[in-house]
Amino acid sequence: MRISAMSNRYDIIVIGAGAGGLVVAIGAAAAKKRVLLIEKGLFGGDCTNYGCIPSKSLIASAHIAHFLKVSNDYGIKTSPFSFDASGALTRVRKVVEEIRSHEDPAALSKLGVETLQGIASFMDPHTLAVEGKTVCGKQIVIATGSYPVIPPIEGLQDTPFLNNETVFDLQEIPKRMIFIGGGPISSELSQAFSRLGSNVTLIESRQSLLEREEPEAQKVILDTFQKEGVSLLLGCRTERVSYNNTFRVEVRGATTQTVEGDALFVGVGRQPHLKQLNLEKGKVNHSEKGIPVNDYGQTNQNHIWAIGDVTSPPYFTHYAENQGRAVLINLLLPFKLKKSSQPIPRCTYTDPEVASIGLKEEECNPKKIAVYTVPFSEVDRSITSGRTEGFVKVITKKWSSKILGATVVGPRAGEMLMELSTAMFAKLPLRKLSNLMHPYPIENLAIRKAADKWLKETIIGAFRK
Repeated sequence: MRISAMSNRYDIIVIGAGAGGLVVAIGAAAAKKRVLLIEKGLFGGDCTNYGCIPSKSLIASAHIAHFLKVSNDYGIKTSPFSFDASGALTRVRKVVEEIRSHEDPAALSKLGVETLQGIASFMDPHTLAVEGKTVCGKQIVIATGSYPVIPPIEGLQDTPFLNNETVFDLQEIPKRMIFIGGGPISSELSQAFSRLGSNVTLIESRQSLLEREEPEAQKVILDTFQKEGVSLLLGCRTERVSYNNTFRVEVRGATTQTVEGDALFVGVGRQPHLKQLNLEKGKVNHSEKGIPVNDYGQTNQNHIWAIGDVTSPPYFTHYAENQGRAVLINLLLPFKLKKSSQPIPRCTYTDPEVASIGLKEEECNPKKIAVYTVPFSEVDRSITSGRTEGFVKVITKKWSSKILGATVVGPRAGEMLMELSTAMFAKLPLRKLSNLMHPYPIENLAIRKAADKWLKETIIGAFRK
């Protein structure tokens, strides 16, 4: 768009068109504020273009491929067959394009949001330079997100390795694929590519996958990966990488070995996007860890706000969106409201999924808590579905049953977790869910069974001693 000297002043300027930035820009425009949304890359941000949307689209295709492989377990006999999964990557890109079409400049213009493509950098606390143009904002919201970390592995930067920003550009499923990192992104994609036909090796320096999760959850995923043929090199350090039409990755554990592959994916963490913002000119306090904000979302400059990954971990789309909603309210109302302090749910979309919220058992005082675990082998719906490998685990204060944390491992763990997340948000103790009527035979009955244990194990159990 063209900005004249008379039209370069805005009520609100938002830098970054990801989940958080879109919430603020669209909401403010609906309130008749003059809004400019600046984006240096693709509108929709990391989630739409490189993260949640493409990865879950690929995982959906991988589910179908896996169902074909295990159909005999469900009494469906198939003739010998093979499949070509390259179309899965084409489907991923079509899904991304469809969703991005609702977030691109044309769509945003219809909602009253002005857009500008380019790199924004501060000239002073109210003024930004964007590709030779100058714009001014009464209020400025920084929502520039994060980017994948490149670890200091010898030779890595001289190779065409993949990360979440490039992996979905693949035109075919690699025959052999190496993953460095055992966090959520690498775990999700390594399983998906394995199910779609890749011979996958995953390298992780720690002794387990998904280190933030409960040990029981880690074990379920470890067992699943091993059963499905994913080669795991845990407790191993990647020493060096080379490439000559084939990747060669030298790995040191108890011994040193070399792993070869046709593609290499690196997923070892993320870092806030601060480069090129020229925050010093904006007089905005920051560090390499991000931009610190107060309880309302403001930086040290009261008219400059920051939301999402650029502030600090955890790097979740839903967390950025939630922060965006809080800041939007504060931009529109004459008084300010604090950001939500509710526990942040998370979900890793492996199969089974791992969803959790709040504290882990090891983070609590064992004398003051009660832990209720229900394996899906005791839940009728899970038995009928042939999916009994997971569980529900709820940690509460011992007598009150106030929920302190929970983990669900199962095919729809993310959806299931929301019953517990809602209870925590509404300050409902676990025991209250015992009287909540659940349609039979849904998997959430595992949560009701956990609630039943408060009376059976904690209260009645105390009198039996």
